[in-house]
Amino acid sequence: MREFREGLRAVEERLQELGREIGAKEARVESLREDLRRKRDLEARLAEVGQEVALWEKLAWDLQGNNFPAYLLGFRQRHLVERADGLLSTLSGGRYRLRIQEDEYWVLDLWTEAERPVKTLSGGESFLASLALALALSEELSRGRLGALFLDEGFGTLDPEALEQVAGILEALPTRGRLVGIVTHVEALAERLPARLRVRKHPSGSRVEWV
Repeated sequence: MREFREGLRAVEERLQELGREIGAKEARVESLREDLRRKRDLEARLAEVGQEVALWEKLAWDLQGNNFPAYLLGFRQRHLVERADGLLSTLSGGRYRLRIQEDEYWVLDLWTEAERPVKTLSGGESFLASLALALALSEELSRGRLGALFLDEGFGTLDPEALEQVAGILEALPTRGRLVGIVTHVEALAERLPARLRVRKHPSGSRVEWV
């Protein structure tokens, strides 16, 4: 009986010891979980800091030499191309879209689904692209400060259909109080304009008259 009580006491002591060990391990597990949460938080913060450092490094690089002016020029140029892209799409009847790649202008031909440099365009197509850029640039530069805009883009290179599209764009062009002048020898286009200043050649000298 004595031996039984001693054995029971030993078992109870062992159970208590195991309970303490389990408690200690549970506390250790909770501590490890907390460490893991902190580790994940630190990793997330480290990623954020890495992005911030990369941003500041890029900013520091852009501020060196001519990098910052080049960045501003690239930003304005992208904005210009975005506006000219929509104008070219309208001027070309939805066929061409304007793109820029490494500071060179390209067009996307939606009829053939091919991209090619603008220098591969025909005379009339080049005119449409240059007109789209000229109109976009005038809008960008004006901002209410440009009082007059004169377009002399070689309208004689256009076929009748393209000329009709261009005339419609010019008629719908928002002037915002500016004077928009068209320099052209194409009579069909001149007749579409609300006011014409005609220059006539004469042996005694050229004459100018309002029509």
